[in-house]
Amino acid sequence: MKTEDLIAQLAADPAPAPASTLERRVMVGLAGGLLVTAAAFFWVLGPRPDLVQYLAQPVILAKTVLPLVLGLLALVLALRAARPAVAPGWAGRAIWAVPIAAAALWLWAFAVTPPEARMAGFLGHSIRVCLPAVVLLSLPISAGLITALSKGAPTRPRLGGALAGLAAGGIACAIYSTFCVEDTPMFYAAWYSLGICLAAGTGALAGPRFLRW
Repeated sequence: MKTEDLIAQLAADPAPAPASTLERRVMVGLAGGLLVTAAAFFWVLGPRPDLVQYLAQPVILAKTVLPLVLGLLALVLALRAARPAVAPGWAGRAIWAVPIAAAALWLWAFAVTPPEARMAGFLGHSIRVCLPAVVLLSLPISAGLITALSKGAPTRPRLGGALAGLAAGGIACAIYSTFCVEDTPMFYAAWYSLGICLAAGTGALAGPRFLRW
């Protein structure tokens, strides 16, 4: 290839967005996805009437805080994954505290729940609502994030998509938790985790298609 042809080809290819521009685009994508998700949530589900009263209890508050923290940390990791040669850093270590805390809560709830009530607490009565709701509520946020991250330079599109889905799943799960009346960690630590993993898997499937450059 001649030098002139190489220069022309490089000039024709869009350059990856600068870091500050990428962050702005991600925030816009997140905001747009959140608006759609929030509208769908309030239209179909809505917060439980006794929400403020129950959020005063730390064990119940945890079912909103833990997925939200997970989502925000995954968002940081997704941004870093959209830039070549950027290490996960502190967020890559901190994010593991969330599943560890969820597992600890599940074990604590198992220990303090009478044996005859454990299965009922684990299965609850809303799995068929919980899992689809978390995944569906995550889709607008995931779409907004992946659209924004496609303007970066992700070298591992599947990982970038999975992190975007993980961020969307965590944030969507935190929103859904304000509707859910399943308050034992035996339920939410297990089934919320599965819903978030399904959202991350959806992002991983979308990543190779939409995050290639």
